[in-house]
Parts: sequence; structure tokens; C-alpha cells
Amino acid sequence: MTMALELQGALLGLGSIVRLESENWTGLFVVLARGAYRPHQEHNEVVPRYLLAPHPYGEAPDQETFPLLASEIVEVVFEGYTDDADAAFLADLLDQMENGARPVVRATQFTEELTAIPAARPEKAEPGEIADTVGDPFFELRRLVEQEYGKGE
Repeated sequence: MTMALELQGALLGLGSIVRLESENWTGLFVVLARGAYRPHQEHNEVVPRYLLAPHPYGEAPDQETFPLLASEIVEVVFEGYTDDADAAFLADLLDQMENGARPVVRATQFTEELTAIPAARPEKAEPGEIADTVGDPFFELRRLVEQEYGKGE
């Protein structure tokens, strides 16, 4: 008979803020998702594993998210909310790790921008200067004329 899997330590709530200090990651990070990792298949111990993103950005198009074991966390700065639903989530997770995955239907993931940010506007040129603007099809020609004949002389 096999022994039930046991989580070593507590599972942090979603939204927890943790401090990391390593060669790859330093600073504050937010817990986006939680899981568990079984380092030795012959033992019944599992350790918490988290998907993290940099604080204050969270999951953003220009920010990297990454998995991390709980043992790599230097400090828990803020613990996210947990309740009985988290205990049920953990029990289900451990059961699936021990007995195999249950059938699931993949959820639709939000892939659009959360905040629409327009492209930067080109800077205005000072009088007598030629602006390097995206919308000016004659910029290169103006630059060459300016080089050859000088600025408005």
C-alpha cells in the first residue's frame, strides 16, 4: 500500500508577495499560480512550486514569468488570501499527482492587452530641424539635402 503524498510546508495564497535573492532573480515577485513538485518519486514528500512574476507588474507582455520552488524564497513579504477552497485545491492536486490526471477541458486564456497603450508620438522638431518621424516619407531626402546644403542657409 502506498502512502499518501504530503506537502512539505504551507502553500502560499495567490497574490502572495515574496522576496528572491539569487543569481537569476532578485527583488519582489507575486505568486500567479501554484503547484507542487515531487523531487523523489520513491518518497511521499512534495514541495510547493509557484509561478511568479515581478512586482509590481504581474503578468505583462514585457515581463518574464517563471516557476520556482518554495525553498528558493528568501522571505514571504505578504501572504495572499486562503480559505477552504485552497485546501480542496491542494487535496485535488495531490490526489492527481498520486493517482493520475483527471480529464479536463482546457480553459480559454485571455490573450489581449489588459490596458491599451498607444504608440509613442514622434517628438516635434525645433524650427530649422528635421524631425525623424515615422510618418514622413521624405525624411531621408530632407536629411541628405540638409547635409549637402546646410540648414536653411
